[in-house]
Amino acid sequence: MNYKQLIKNWHIRANENDYFSKFVFEYLAFIAFLKTQKYLNEKIDRSAIQKLKMDTQIKDKYLSKINSNHHLKSNWGKVRQELERKGLENTSRDLNNVEEIKWWNCSYDKPEQMTDDEKNKLKGVIHSINDWENMVEFWHSIRNNLFHGAKNPKDERDQFLAEYGFKTLKELMEIFLNEQDEIQTN
Repeated sequence: MNYKQLIKNWHIRANENDYFSKFVFEYLAFIAFLKTQKYLNEKIDRSAIQKLKMDTQIKDKYLSKINSNHHLKSNWGKVRQELERKGLENTSRDLNNVEEIKWWNCSYDKPEQMTDDEKNKLKGVIHSINDWENMVEFWHSIRNNLFHGAKNPKDERDQFLAEYGFKTLKELMEIFLNEQDEIQTN
C-alpha cells in the first residue's frame, strides 16, 4: 500500500465538508503519518503520540510556526480561552463518571514518570502558547471523545473543538507533508 499517497489523500479530503468531517480526515492523515512515516516502530497510537510529544525538532518547528503565523497563534489563543472556561474531559468511558485525562501534562513514555508538579498541574487545558505536549493531547483527546464519547454535531462546544482541532492540526500536517516533499526532491 502507498501510505504516502493515502496520507496526502486524507489531508486533501480534510479540506472538504463540515469541521467534524474535516477533523476526522485530518486526524486519520496525522496518525497514519506518525505510524507509517515518522515513528515506524510504534504499533499503537498512544506510543506514537508520546513519541511526538518528546520530538523536540517537530515541537520547535510547530511552535515557531505559531509565532510566525498570526492565524495559528490566534486559533490557539481561542482554544486556550475555551479550555480555561471548561477543560477537556474524558468522555470515552463511563459518561456518568468522567475522569480527567491522565496523559495531559505528560511527555514521557508512561504517566508514572511525571514529576509531582506535572501530576498536580491542571489537566484538560493548554497552559501556554508553548504547551506542546498538551497541544498534541488536545488533538488526541478530541479524537477519543469524538470516536468513543458523546460528541454532538449540533452542540456549540463540540463544533468549536472539532473546528479548532482541525485548524491547528492542519498546520502540523503541512509541516509533515512539506518535510516529506523536501526529502523526496533532494
